[in-house]
Parts: sequence; structure tokens; C-alpha cells
Amino acid sequence: MFGLAALFLLAALFGGLLLVFVLVAGIFKLVFRVVLLPVGLAVGVVKLVVLPIVGLVLLFVLGPVLLTVGAVLLVPLLLLGGLVGLLWAGLHLVAPI
Repeated sequence: MFGLAALFLLAALFGGLLLVFVLVAGIFKLVFRVVLLPVGLAVGVVKLVVLPIVGLVLLFVLGPVLLTVGAVLLVPLLLLGGLVGLLWAGLHLVAPI
């Protein structure tokens, strides 16, 4: 009988400890949210300012490189496509004869 009462007492004690832990965690969360709000805003402003600048720099640096690589890779394909087009047109020109 005392064992059952002790279990209920332990359950109440652990419930109270859990309630205290939840309250302390909530207070810490609120404090850190208030303290870290300026840090989060500063990071957001830095991202808002820095990312477009980095994007423009990459565009100006990598843009000509990508255009050159694309031209080197695509010009042979365009020439091959033109050659195939001429062959197709010639075949259809000769086929009715």
C-alpha cells in the first residue's frame, strides 16, 4: 500500500519537475529569441546586400567564360545541323526527279 502511494508521489514529483523544466525552457527560449533578434536581422540585411553584389560579380566574371564555352561547343553543332539541313533539302530536291 505504501508502495502504491510512493509511486503516486513520484509521479506527482516528476510531473512538477517536468512543469518547472518546461517553464524554464520557455523562459530561455523567449530570452534567446529577444537577444538573437538583432543578430537575425543583421544577417538578413547582410544577405540582402551581399548576395546581389556577389551575383553581379559572378555574372560579369563567369558570363564571358560561359559564352565562350557555349560558342566553342555549339558552333560545331550548328554547322552539323546546317549540313544535315542542306542534305535533307538536297534529298527532297532530287527525290522527285
